[in-house]
Amino acid sequence: MTGTQRLTALDALRGVAALVVVVWHWQHFFASSGDWQPGWERSAQPFFWLLKPLYVQGWAAVDLFFVLSGFVFFWLYSDSIRRRAMGAWRFALLRFSRLYPLHLAMLLLVAGLQALFFAGHDTFFIYQANDGRHFIAHLFLVQNWWPHAPQSFDGPSWSVSIEVLLYLLFFLACRAGLKRGLHCLIVALIGGILLPYDEHIARGVIGFFMGGYMFRLWEELREHPRAPLIANLLSVIALSGWVALGMMLYADAAWLGNGEGNNQFLVAFDFGLCPLTVLALALREHGGRATARWLGFLGDISYSTYLIHFPLQLGCVLLAAPLALPPQFFMQGWVMIAFYVALIALGAASYHWFERPAQSWIRSHALPIAVAPAD
Repeated sequence: MTGTQRLTALDALRGVAALVVVVWHWQHFFASSGDWQPGWERSAQPFFWLLKPLYVQGWAAVDLFFVLSGFVFFWLYSDSIRRRAMGAWRFALLRFSRLYPLHLAMLLLVAGLQALFFAGHDTFFIYQANDGRHFIAHLFLVQNWWPHAPQSFDGPSWSVSIEVLLYLLFFLACRAGLKRGLHCLIVALIGGILLPYDEHIARGVIGFFMGGYMFRLWEELREHPRAPLIANLLSVIALSGWVALGMMLYADAAWLGNGEGNNQFLVAFDFGLCPLTVLALALREHGGRATARWLGFLGDISYSTYLIHFPLQLGCVLLAAPLALPPQFFMQGWVMIAFYVALIALGAASYHWFERPAQSWIRSHALPIAVAPAD
């Protein structure tokens, strides 16, 4: 989002969600020697007393990506696609130029690093389905388009694959006349039916179209004479929900068990807390509650930090082997801090010196009319 079409609070939320996923994946370091360390405990991870909710349930931060994407895409593209002012080629090129260069770079990097890891350990690091068939699927960003597809190569890119599927569904739905509001809610409910069959696809459909539903509510509520009061009320409800969720995670509530297979949690989270949070933040910022502009930086680098963090982990464990560093080395607080500093620096460098130039080059050569790099 650029210029007046940018809500910094939502950009910042996307950036925070990406960094939360890194906390969830810190457990990967328990397998730094190839096999998972026997008897590993989440509580051994750095700053566990502070970050416990993220270590236990941080995987769900990905669902915020889907809601935010739905909100933004219905904001920026739905009307122009419906009116046929935005064609399929232009829409596809806009998304391809934003997502594909870094995805391809990380795919090739991880393929090489996994080959090195396999040579030394006779197994791959974390994600095992690193064969030719899955590599081809990654090349076309369709690796998670079928039920129960395994994560492979740069594993976190499963959500990018689902995003691409959602872009296709979004475009076709808008061309077919889908309107924001009730139609989006219906599609999200259909996504809920898919939860028992494929959680990843279902979470994407629910989140994206709930994001579209929240955008419609935002359009209506932002002009309401009591919009500031409504924004404050929704903010209090959303904040209370996050506090309650954190307390339940600290208390090891049974309702939050079963990890990613907990459909009851996902229904409440994806239909309730995530979209409500996005709506509240959008209303507050539109109503004049400005978000510090520097926080938009977190949104700028959210894609790069999300895709780079697993290759960076893989690089770290490859360095750990010749230095005989055990998994416990990575459970030190200073190591986590250093990792985050390196990750954010790499994310910023990637965004400014690789992603934006690649995006601009592709668009300047493939689109007949120049568009802003961040569209």
